Order: sequence, then structure tokens, then C-alpha cells
Amino acid sequence: MSGFLANASGASPLSMQPTIGVSTEYASNPYLLAAGARAVSDAALLLSDPILYDLDSTHFTLAPSVRYSDSGSYASLNSNYVHINGGAQFGDDLDTLSLSASFGRDSSLYQNGLTSGGVGVRSDVSTSGIDWLRAITERLQFELDASWARVLYDQSATSEGLFDYRYLSEGSVLSYDLTERDKIKVLGGAGQYLALDGATKSSNLNLQVGWQRRLTEIWKFSASVGYARSNNIAYFFSGPYLLGTVTSVQKGPVYNASAVREGEKFTLTASASRAFRPSGFEFLSRQDTAELNVSYTLSERWSFGAKGDFTRAATPQFNGPQVTQQYFSETTSVSWHWTPTWVLSLQATWVNVKYDLPPLSADSSGVALQISRQFLRMDL
Repeated sequence: MSGFLANASGASPLSMQPTIGVSTEYASNPYLLAAGARAVSDAALLLSDPILYDLDSTHFTLAPSVRYSDSGSYASLNSNYVHINGGAQFGDDLDTLSLSASFGRDSSLYQNGLTSGGVGVRSDVSTSGIDWLRAITERLQFELDASWARVLYDQSATSEGLFDYRYLSEGSVLSYDLTERDKIKVLGGAGQYLALDGATKSSNLNLQVGWQRRLTEIWKFSASVGYARSNNIAYFFSGPYLLGTVTSVQKGPVYNASAVREGEKFTLTASASRAFRPSGFEFLSRQDTAELNVSYTLSERWSFGAKGDFTRAATPQFNGPQVTQQYFSETTSVSWHWTPTWVLSLQATWVNVKYDLPPLSADSSGVALQISRQFLRMDL
């Protein structure tokens, strides 16, 4: 688990580092409407206050964050949000146990942009997870994790093809260090996706083998490939009575690959994957994703970044053909550290979404300016 700050010598183990900021944004079509696009601009207040507890091998974190504006509709990319993330980590020489929980209220467009018709709605997302890592020998490790997620949409979501759902998943990894640079892995996982109205359910299994290689001191590469299967069930009711079921199967190869460069000034992360994931539709979606993220630190005051994300999701329907959506976004940013605690950031974005059935396409471009104040560590 990342994000914990080292406990400075003589400092209290309990601390916080609040950040406050204001932003102004403009977007040409933040509702991602295929017709009748409407530009939106707004100003917002941003608040975050991570609270940390670090003591030897025990760590806790609680990180609330809020965005508030008088015009931040949940149907827009510029939505208001409330996020609360918490975690705990315990460890010794052989074992590491991590716990996590989170709650967020924001727009469904923030999840992956793949809402039916390109219209976002309010979503309440609750998650929890547990991860256990065991060093069996100096070279052999075993990791086991389990997670739970529940997503609730507002009442308008059903007309847009979104359904409240719960997703339970479990994964395990057995890894072995062949050399100081090479590691092999065997990965297995299972999950169950359940629409909370009881109409549909998906159960999935996957098995993969992987390899990780430290190419140089700053470059590393990892890849895994395998096979996954998702069994889908649709239930038909008449009042309280079950009339029947319809079953279908999604199956095929899955993979995950990434290359990372970690330099003093220039960092790069490139990744691509295919997996069965929840997305708010009737069943699990087979999602192909790709991401490229680069950052460059010119000096202590200036830093630059660029990011591109691509997602293509194919989702079966029990009463119709498979629905395919495609989402692409790119972001470029520049940050100027006016002082060690004051930061001025400028960001430009472009988002595009396409639907196969019916054939629709929409895009939005925007720019955002943010001024933030990062307070120094405060011992509690």
C-alpha cells in the first residue's frame, strides 16, 4: 500500500497535510452529447486533508477530498464530488496485511466514460478490500486479495441503461524470483457481478502466467497472459414468480502488459490489458484498455505531463445484440511551483466517446486553471 509518509525522527506518528485550492474550468461538451452540445464553464473550491498515522510497521491513512461548485452537475465531467479513502497496513519480516475502504459520490462519467448515450448520472461507489502477502522463502512469495464493491446510481440511470450492482472478487498470485532481475508469476482470480434488481448475474474465472523483468536501473517490464470465462444469467419474473432464465457465455484470452521508466526527471508508464470488468451494464464487460502517461520535471518550479487513455468495452445483452462502446481521453498539463507550497496548474483535455448501437459519437475539449496551497505537515 502506497501513500504513507515516513515518520520523521522525533515527530508525532499522527499528522495531516491539508490542501486547499480553487479551479476554473471550461468544456465545450462536458455532457458528451452526440447532438445539441452545450458548453459549460464553472469555478470550484477544492479541499483535501489526508490524515496519517505511521509507527514502525503499522500505518493508517484517512484521505477525504471534496470538489464544490454552484454549477457542478453530476451529468457533467465537471461534477461535484466527495471522496473518502481509508487504509491500514501491518507488517513484519514475513507477512504484510493491508486493509482498504472507500466511498465516493461523483459522476458516472468519471469511472470510464462508458455510460449509455454519453449521459452521466450521479453514482455512489463503496468499496472495501483485504490483501495478504506472505514471503514463503527468500525467492517465493504468495499473495491473496479479496475485494467488494457496490455502485448505486440515481433514479435516472435506468433509462440510460445503467443498473445498481455489487461485485465480489478474489485473486491470488504465486511469484518466484528466478534471478535478481527476473520473476515469474501464476495468477488466478474469480468474481461475481450481481445487478441489485436481481435481473442479471455474471460469474467469472481467469488464470494467467506472467513474467517480470528489470531491464535496467530505470526500466522495468511485466506481462501476463491467460484465459478467462464469464457465465451470464438473466432471470425473468412475473411478479414474485420466476418464469425462466437465459444463459450466455463470454470467454477468450486476457492479458496485462506494462513498461515503466523511472528517471530523476523523466518518467513514463505504458500499459495495455484485456479483462472482464463491471461497468454498470447488465453483465460484465470485456474491456480492452491502453494507457500512456509521461511526466517531465524541468526544474524545482516547472513540471509537465501528458496522459492518454483508451477503453473499448463489449457488453452482451439478454434481449438484444452485444453493445460496444469506445472511450478515449488525452490530457496535457503544466505546473508552476510559485513557492514550495503554492502551485499554479494549467490543464487541457480532449474526450471522445463512440457507440456502435446506435452509431453515435461525441467529443468534448476543455481547459482548466487551478491554484492550490499545500500546507506543510502538521503533527496532531
